[in-house]
Amino acid sequence: MIEEEHAGSRGGWRVLLPVSLLLLVACAQVMLATTSGLSPWKGGGFGMFSTTDDGGRRYVRVFVSAADRSEEIAIAPSLEDAARRASVLPADGELARLARQVVERERRYRRPVDTVRVQAWRVEYARDTLAATSHLTREFVYRVDQTAAARP
Repeated sequence: MIEEEHAGSRGGWRVLLPVSLLLLVACAQVMLATTSGLSPWKGGGFGMFSTTDDGGRRYVRVFVSAADRSEEIAIAPSLEDAARRASVLPADGELARLARQVVERERRYRRPVDTVRVQAWRVEYARDTLAATSHLTREFVYRVDQTAAARP
């Protein structure tokens, strides 16, 4: 009898562990969705049934400028993963990572780059007409350090 009670209390933490982890993930996902722009479909997916704001309705635009150049560039296949990550979680870290990869790619092709501007957009739908409109959610400007670029 005592062994059964002891075994039951020992299993209590095993029951609470999955529940605690689920609550921790849910809280983190809600916090990131409200403070950092994380898509409600990501980071646990607890908002996927309440919104159409998934990764397929988000995108980034990238603009490159230099002394004789100012243009929007297409997302190259080598940048698609970083662009997808930046659109789903448009926090400074992800946007900066994409911008650095753009700088590396532009330099590989010997194209000048002083500044990379990354814009994160999402498509929203009107409640009454369901008309789709794009909204800028975040803009990040990355300035290239020319002294670091000149080093061998």
